Amino acid sequence: MKRINIGIFGRVNSGKSTLMNLFTQQETSIVDDTPGTTADVKVAVMEIHGIGPVKLFDTAGTDEFSVLGDKKKDKTFAALKRSDIVLLVINENNQAYSKDDYVSEKEILSAASSRNKEIFIVYNKFKGIPCIRESVSAKIDPENKFPFIELELNDPAKYKELVEFIISNSKVTITRTPLLPTLDTDKIVFLNIPIDEESPEGRFLRPQMMIEEYLVRRYVPTFAYRMDLAMARSEDPQESAEEKKRFDSFISHLNRDGKLQLLITDSQAMDIISKWTKDASYMITTFSIVMINFLSAGNLKLFVNGVKAFKNLKPGDKVMIAEGCNHDRKAEDIGTKQIPDKIDQLFGKGNIKVDHYFGRVFAEYDKLKEYKLVIHCGGCMLDQQAIAARIQDLIESGVSFTNYGVLLSYFQGEEALNRVIEPFGVKI
Repeated sequence: MKRINIGIFGRVNSGKSTLMNLFTQQETSIVDDTPGTTADVKVAVMEIHGIGPVKLFDTAGTDEFSVLGDKKKDKTFAALKRSDIVLLVINENNQAYSKDDYVSEKEILSAASSRNKEIFIVYNKFKGIPCIRESVSAKIDPENKFPFIELELNDPAKYKELVEFIISNSKVTITRTPLLPTLDTDKIVFLNIPIDEESPEGRFLRPQMMIEEYLVRRYVPTFAYRMDLAMARSEDPQESAEEKKRFDSFISHLNRDGKLQLLITDSQAMDIISKWTKDASYMITTFSIVMINFLSAGNLKLFVNGVKAFKNLKPGDKVMIAEGCNHDRKAEDIGTKQIPDKIDQLFGKGNIKVDHYFGRVFAEYDKLKEYKLVIHCGGCMLDQQAIAARIQDLIESGVSFTNYGVLLSYFQGEEALNRVIEPFGVKI
């Protein structure tokens, strides 16, 4: 489900966590007078009538000047990059802000403006305390560009006023990128799902589930098939021939009268699928390519362009492999085993330095510049805002990037790569 991301930012003790709790109407974040109470980004998901599904980020203050404070700040600005709406909270009870001329506030506004975020200012109002909004606004928003509201954030009754303020001022809309191109409801989509040691019992992986649900919901019939990759790759010709015969029999049966329109495969099986479907009339692609095209809002071409950088790698270059999930990685894992082994095979063992980033951790902007190429998974455990933030960081840092499905298909030749990107109207 696509959500609007709303990030809450400001100094230590400005009222960010109080605002988070006002949104959720419960003690989602710890509120305390102790500076630095919020040490990491707190996330809450909810439905707000009039806005829709949202994800809220409560962040650490940006004015803790210490090694730990710098780490907190990095996490805070990473959340800002993922936010559609930025709420800057200013504590009207703290007139000491003016001592540094509102440097922290200006830094937040500058970062948000550079990323074209929608920005609102929330003044945390206190009974009996003189209003400082006009003097603050003259310093941080002299042109009155940003809508603002003054609220007693610790009053739960102010929830409706807060929501109405956002609804009346926000122009953010949820854009929906199709998961797959339009397909014929009278023809079949073949899902090639080789289950390995990393596949959880009792369910398919998220891309497999998403794609099957998407197709069935649109009356497109699917056929799920488990390929035995070990047999398909066997050095015993009889074993590999037996597995190919099984595969061909299902394909032949499903494709009677040209009823098979698309085959979607796990990327790691492209070495087999590219050979076994070489003369096929139907299209092929991979789960990873479907997901990265969807999560990048149709920007698959950017990941295809990154293949050029792979071809031009030289000894001493550094490559980052980035995955959006955390899981127990087994011997034949794509990111930690298969792609690094192929890089060693093509460029010589150890000539290309490979680093890994897993989950929601991604290299900071300055560190990104160390890499010649970033190879990204399908991103199925991230949201579109997170992928968009990573893409913008990579573009701004001048680093090329590609995707698991794109690269594993390219390993089988440019013809194979062109085939898997063709369903999305992309060509090398």
